[in-house]
Amino acid sequence: MLRWILGGLAALVVILAVAAYGPGALKAYKFDPTAPDPALMALYETVAEPERREVPNLHGAEDLEPGPDGRLYASLADGRIMVREIEGGWSEYANTNGRPLGLAFAPDGALFVADALKGLLRLEGDGAFDVWLADESEGGPLVFTDDLTVLSDGAVILTDASRRYGYGEYMTSLLEGEQTGVIYKVTAPDQYDVLAEGFGFINGVDHDPSTGRVFVNETWAGRVISLDPETGDYAVLIDGLPGYPDNLAFDEETGLIWIALPSQRSPQIESLHPNPFVKRLAWRWIQISGLPPFPPRPVMGMAVTAEGEPVHALYGPDDAPFGVTTVTPWRGQIWVAGLERDGVDAYAVPDRIQ
Repeated sequence: MLRWILGGLAALVVILAVAAYGPGALKAYKFDPTAPDPALMALYETVAEPERREVPNLHGAEDLEPGPDGRLYASLADGRIMVREIEGGWSEYANTNGRPLGLAFAPDGALFVADALKGLLRLEGDGAFDVWLADESEGGPLVFTDDLTVLSDGAVILTDASRRYGYGEYMTSLLEGEQTGVIYKVTAPDQYDVLAEGFGFINGVDHDPSTGRVFVNETWAGRVISLDPETGDYAVLIDGLPGYPDNLAFDEETGLIWIALPSQRSPQIESLHPNPFVKRLAWRWIQISGLPPFPPRPVMGMAVTAEGEPVHALYGPDDAPFGVTTVTPWRGQIWVAGLERDGVDAYAVPDRIQ
């Protein structure tokens, strides 16, 4: 009897080992993000309705960026970059023929684009894009070119969300808990330095022109960091966010940092992060039964001070399949859109948090 029991245990060990480490296994990592702060989630109580909804063939506006000309720019899923006039109406401004994500203007007015399929691009006067730093498919170092901001000296702070997974593979990155994101400083075409690395999907980035301080979202960690663009040293600005942060926008008028939260946190997935072996086994079950239910994805954003204190919480309807990846102040309203959403909405600025 004992021999049968031992044989059965040995067979079970082999089965589990093959499941966890055999062909097609998940390359799981230990990851320990700070749990969502209940006090921050409690800020989202009253659902606001948008004051304006605009859907003129605007699908997948991953980023919205106010331009130096006073107009609002949007990066679309089909490669187009659209511009909205102050008085209303959208038109095509440029087309990367890729997948533009983050947009940022240089001090000289030049438009830079983080294109997930092509790399870091700069729009030239003839309407063509010059490649400053290429995607790995084009021989460059970038895998998931995500977002950027341009400093007063013209240097570009660029996020490469993951060194393992490219555009469209973010769910596998989350399940693995991999931390390979990189922050680059690009000073000219093909001239760059690694400022910091080892992040769990490093994402939205912007800076305060008055201080030069850079703010960056670490998506899977649910936090925002404050970065010195000269040394790469950084500190946590706010942690325990109730959602996974995506793009952020620094508002020069108020000094606030607006953070987009396209999805609330997933307790099912995050409960697996501390134990890579269990996560590997869970991956096999996911391959059979599918992903666990997605957490709610209403319109969510938060504005914090440069010290990380919450000031506004934007909370809109949960009436679309996907959340918002950009929450941007423009002309007295908060404009929102998303990587996989249709249209662009505008909300009133929420009341200040008491």
